[in-house]
Amino acid sequence: MAKKGLLVLVLAGLVAGGVFARGAADSRSPQSGNTITVRDDANRDVTVNLPVERVALLDSGLGTAMSALGVLDRIVGTHQALQTKLYGAAANAPMIATYAEINYEALAGSRPQLVLSATSHHGYVSDSDHLDEFGIKYIALDLRTPSKMRNDITILARLFQREEAGQRIIAFYDKYQRIIDQRLAAVPESSRPWVYLEMHAGPLHTGSSASQFYQQVELAGGRNIARDLEDNALADDTEVSAEWVAQKNPDFIVREVSGLGYTANDIAPIKAIYDEIRARPGFGTINAVRNGKLFLIGNDIHSRPGYIVGVCYLAKSFYPELFADFDIEAINKEWFAIAYPGYPLEGIWTYSESSE
Repeated sequence: MAKKGLLVLVLAGLVAGGVFARGAADSRSPQSGNTITVRDDANRDVTVNLPVERVALLDSGLGTAMSALGVLDRIVGTHQALQTKLYGAAANAPMIATYAEINYEALAGSRPQLVLSATSHHGYVSDSDHLDEFGIKYIALDLRTPSKMRNDITILARLFQREEAGQRIIAFYDKYQRIIDQRLAAVPESSRPWVYLEMHAGPLHTGSSASQFYQQVELAGGRNIARDLEDNALADDTEVSAEWVAQKNPDFIVREVSGLGYTANDIAPIKAIYDEIRARPGFGTINAVRNGKLFLIGNDIHSRPGYIVGVCYLAKSFYPELFADFDIEAINKEWFAIAYPGYPLEGIWTYSESSE
């Protein structure tokens, strides 16, 4: 049965059972009468009843943000990536989304007051008409692109009435970006290194300036070679050729890797990615490869709410003398204390020639 049809049947059953019946009081629903209206990253104005107490998550970055805001206990349906001890009891909530698909039957069965979704790719609500029809509100947030991160955190902080915690997260971003900006002010554009950023989607996948993976390199003081690609909203994932990269001859290559992070403990598959990049036809002539300037970075500190840790790592990689005082592990621990209070930093987060 198609997902849409399945969702209609499941929700219809829940309505018949009184869970989402219009006009009927639900003991789980907020009764305060207060509401909040937010403009999400899909440019939709969504009005939600307060307090927000039952939430279904369709994307991994949302879990990190909710952990940092201290509202994991409100998760009733979770994403595959949240099934680790970092997320406490929320890890035991029904899994309604994976990196490949959304289980709409499980989503409906979790009886959420609100669904939080991504804006594209996995975790994106494609059956919004049925969610709206049965009174399940959803809000789409990016939580990938640095320029949107502060606004996304502010929206979540308002939804969960945790404004002070939201300000603490934003202050962490601002503190390190301010330091980086101040030191880079003396570095002219023409002296900044050219960088090829490869996404975790696979070999030779990058994105134009419209991509959620683009800004991090520029924020760290690099010049992203993808700035020459067509700038449009559909260029989040652009497959280029090895010849194109070799012709651009970047000074640095940065590969975002989903296998790096808190749960990473085996260096072998990470090194395999590193070696594969170096061995590509034509890459041996690239400055980045010849000079050992190839860096792998976990997506949780590159294109998720912890992105500023990755920006610090890249800034130090591009300008080791200018940022000699940056202790990346210490910065990551600082972020970890905000995002996952009570848990020590573990895992493997980056990999480079110095790691060998």
